[in-house]
Amino acid sequence: MIFYIYKALGTTSVMTSYKHFVAGVAGGTTATCILHPLDLIKIRFSVSDGLTTRPSYSSMWDLTRKVWRTNGVRGLYTGVTPNIIGAGLSWGLYFFFYNTIKSYLNSNRSSEPLTISQYIGCGVASGFCSWFIWDKSWSNSVPRL
Repeated sequence: MIFYIYKALGTTSVMTSYKHFVAGVAGGTTATCILHPLDLIKIRFSVSDGLTTRPSYSSMWDLTRKVWRTNGVRGLYTGVTPNIIGAGLSWGLYFFFYNTIKSYLNSNRSSEPLTISQYIGCGVASGFCSWFIWDKSWSNSVPRL
């Protein structure tokens, strides 16, 4: 199906879609690099359930201080690599499919702009495509607890 969409769009639209893919990867990677310490704190605090095998924290601020004292900045970015790969490629695929689907819909129209429902449809379809391709393969590669 994707081949037929590319064939209908031509080479310039495909190059634009790849630019959107690169932009999505860059955006997902940047967002993950900035927000990963907050995600790490949230997850560690939520699994701190009072077991003696895990460290206990009185607050999120206490957790942040302990991680900072123990490992510094490196401790706040523990496990960032898989998150960068996952978020970057997921957002890249989303923007790639969004632009490809939107360009395909625009190629069949004369001069009318897309309607709001068509933009929403593009978002839903691109979300499903990126979920189906990336998240299914990603969840199969991550070990279950």
